[in-house]
Amino acid sequence: MRMGTDKGLLSHQDKLWAQVAADKLSALDLPVKFSVNPLQQETYASYFGSEQLIVDDSSLDIRGPLLGVLSVHLSNPEENLLLLACDMLLMETKLLEKLIHSFKADDAFDAYIFTKDGQQEPLCGIYKAGGLKKIAHLLQTNGLAKHSMKYVLSNLRVCETAIEDQDYRYFSNFNAHAEINGL
Repeated sequence: MRMGTDKGLLSHQDKLWAQVAADKLSALDLPVKFSVNPLQQETYASYFGSEQLIVDDSSLDIRGPLLGVLSVHLSNPEENLLLLACDMLLMETKLLEKLIHSFKADDAFDAYIFTKDGQQEPLCGIYKAGGLKKIAHLLQTNGLAKHSMKYVLSNLRVCETAIEDQDYRYFSNFNAHAEINGL
């Protein structure tokens, strides 16, 4: 069963999920913005301030995470993006640091992500401005056959870092209330 509610506004250890993710990025001295849809805008503004929000671009005819990613890109087209889904509650800053290190060590890629059992984890990654520009162009020219983040990655040069077994739990996405109990 899915949450049936806005996951970013759920509470974990007396913090909103969105704030938990923001704190991890802030700990790395990264500026934080929240990608929201128009219906979320007022509520999120009351918690975080409207200057921290990027509202989905209504000109984009897509949905899901890609809508948020491209909306953020179009609002800051020269900026690289470190994406962290708010439902990755257990993510550790040490893993985000590892991602940043990969990015700084070799800038020949469009995206830097982790893989778990050979499967890409697209909702925790660095997406370079040039790669996002490619995806926006593909979307505008009807060259993007699917709108999933994994399909997007298939159109980019991707640096993949395998997750070690002991770190698997940090990549858990929480989608049901029962999954959170006991955290």
